[in-house]
Amino acid sequence: MKTWVSVLAIIAFVVIACGKDRFQTVPQLKLKSRSTEVVPLNGTLTLNIEFTDKEGDVRDSLLVVRERLNVKGRTQLPASPYGIPDFPHTDKGEFELSLNYQFGLVFGLSPIPIPGTNPARREVDTLRLKIVARDAAGNKSDTLVVDNVYVTR
Repeated sequence: MKTWVSVLAIIAFVVIACGKDRFQTVPQLKLKSRSTEVVPLNGTLTLNIEFTDKEGDVRDSLLVVRERLNVKGRTQLPASPYGIPDFPHTDKGEFELSLNYQFGLVFGLSPIPIPGTNPARREVDTLRLKIVARDAAGNKSDTLVVDNVYVTR
């Protein structure tokens, strides 16, 4: 009798565990890949970001916050919104986010001169990118953090 109760309890546990939803209502983001760590002058950083969302309505926008981590000139800029093109409802997919040098990476960040250099040179910017997705219901995803983005000046 005890064996049957144990077997039924295990079966019930497995059925309940398998019946759980795979995804959450709040979108989830995961970095799949990035094109480079060092972005050259006038280059582009491309990020491939995987998303999951229970309702499949991640279509409002991506918000990107750029934070410069240099000792001199440390700063965090306001979020930049990027529109998401229309696509069919899907609970899992990928975004390709291309951040060009001038507007996506260094816009609003004054170059930091290296003292005593002749000709004058500038420090490499060390950036941290914080990315959030917003779905049609207004839910904001977890924050995807991309560290160690080096931008030459």
